[in-house]
Formats: sequence, structure tokens, C-alpha cells
Amino acid sequence: MLVYRIAQNEYVRDLSGYGAKLNGGRWNREGTAVLYTGSTIALCAWEYWVHLPETVTLKQNAFAVATIDIPTSSVYVLIDNELPEQRTNDSSQLHAITDEWLRQNEHVAMRVPSAIIQHEYNYLINPSHSLFSEITLKSVNPFSFDKRAFGKVLLT
Repeated sequence: MLVYRIAQNEYVRDLSGYGAKLNGGRWNREGTAVLYTGSTIALCAWEYWVHLPETVTLKQNAFAVATIDIPTSSVYVLIDNELPEQRTNDSSQLHAITDEWLRQNEHVAMRVPSAIIQHEYNYLINPSHSLFSEITLKSVNPFSFDKRAFGKVLLT
């Protein structure tokens, strides 16, 4: 199964989950390595875009998109009734879900719902899982954000 990751050129080939470990994220606590990927390149672009600071200069040719192949047979699909009632900014319940998934160590990846785009999914990858060696970086290609996506108010 193919998943995608957008990152700056110097980090796009790093599949260690180090950035997420360093900073923590919606689904992982600081100190826990997971690799965040998305089901589509468009979803990855949105996920990257919403996490940018209000003012930022993005250099053209500074980004790339990685296409990553993960073993479909080792993807845990998180079902809706396993999630908290409402999406909130409090990630502690989501961290607990990820902690348990990592503790069980049965699946190399976990499908989780995107908080950005309804009915779309991100895939967390466990770089410490024994099947991680079966994950392959299929390609890395240049990626540029369209200038029209910036400087506009989408919702008020």
C-alpha cells in the first residue's frame, strides 16, 4: 500500500520518526518516534500547510514528496468507536491510543482519521517494529506549494 510524506528536501528520506519524537504531535507524545504519512499527496499538503506558522517564507524547490510502500497486511485500522467522542485540541487520549498500539507491537502502521480533512486518513508508522525493514521508499520527487494557497482567508 502506498502512502506519502511531504518534507523539506534534507529530511524527506528520513523515515526514523525523529522529528515527531523530538516535538511530539497529535498522535504521539514527545519522546515517542512515529512517522506521519498520508493516504494522498493532497492530504499531506494540507496537513503540512495547516501546521505552518502564520507568517512563513517557503522557498520554491525546498520540498519533496516521498512515496512509501508499507505492507497492507500489517496496518491496524482504528475504528470510530475507539476514538474520543469529539475531536479536540487535547491530544492526551490520542497519545494513549498510540501508546497502546506501540506497546502491543502487532502492526507496523496504524490508520488514523485526519483532523484536517474529514473521511481522509493518515498512517502512523512504527520505525521500531520488526516489519519496518519491509517498508520501502519507492520514490522522492520535487514538490512545490502553489502560491495561490497562501495569503488567503479560507474561513472566518
